[in-house]
Amino acid sequence: MMEQNEIRECEIVQDLLPLYHDEACSGSSRKYVEAHISACAECQAMLERLENHTVEDMVTIETKEVLKRHEEREKTAAYKAGLVISGLLMLPVVIMLIVVMAGGASLGVFSVLLASMLLVGALTAVPLLASENRFAKLIVCSLMALLLILFFVDRMNGGGEFLYWAVPTIFGLSVVFFPFVIRAVRLPVALANQKALLTIAWDTLWLYLTILEVCIHNGNYAGLKTGMIAATIMIPWVWLILIFARYLPVNRWIKGGLILIVSGIWMGVAQNADRFGTEHCLQSVIQAVDLTNWHTDGSVNANVSLISFLTGLILGGICLVIGRIRSQKKRTEGHETNER
Repeated sequence: MMEQNEIRECEIVQDLLPLYHDEACSGSSRKYVEAHISACAECQAMLERLENHTVEDMVTIETKEVLKRHEEREKTAAYKAGLVISGLLMLPVVIMLIVVMAGGASLGVFSVLLASMLLVGALTAVPLLASENRFAKLIVCSLMALLLILFFVDRMNGGGEFLYWAVPTIFGLSVVFFPFVIRAVRLPVALANQKALLTIAWDTLWLYLTILEVCIHNGNYAGLKTGMIAATIMIPWVWLILIFARYLPVNRWIKGGLILIVSGIWMGVAQNADRFGTEHCLQSVIQAVDLTNWHTDGSVNANVSLISFLTGLILGGICLVIGRIRSQKKRTEGHETNER
């Protein structure tokens, strides 16, 4: 067992060890530490740990600096590559401009070529030049270049078709890519957690605009009425699924059960609602059910509607029961844990 003087001497030496290691103590203190650690294994081990720890810190810092320098070099190389690719893409545009101006021809072809090069540039240079949110920026730039191509092509052909091409294009691409774009956008706090809601609202807007533009452009006002009715029947179903999946404070089984039930009901009544809106007919489609007849359109539609309706109710009911059991079990386990 160490004596009191030895313990006190170890405490003094251990306080001096950091200064000794950094060569910041006086000569007498240094000799005192060296004389002590030559005979004290504990203080000598502490000095070794201090030295090893310092080496590890230096290695960690140096590693981070190396990785940072490598990342900066990679970014610089990507940026230079993006500039080079952009310059190469612009070269044929400049050549085409010179040829067109020398021949006194219209700039229509040149404009389309320019927009096409911008699209290629968006697909190649933007990912290299962008430092963050590359995919979202790629989508936006590509869409703008694509719309520019449609605009110039429309001008070359006399005009009047741009919206007819552009609106459905925006709607089709938005259904697939808008979630990626809005995910990368920084929104105010009140909207930051409502991106799914904003996505459905955006798609709903462009769906109606597409129906409106296509039907009016073609003078198909009967089709406009039918399309608006069909969209109005479909959209509430999509919104209900979003609300159930995103906002209901229940487990996944209950959410899935409610979605299946709503989907089954929608499949069962959608055709009835469509017929009422377009033909003012209140006759139920299911009245034509004949599971032995799958040859006529009426029977097939009725059979599919009935099967979808029953399947949604049955599977949804099963999911609700499972979700209820799981919820009750979790609540019971929570009470038992609190009692303990």
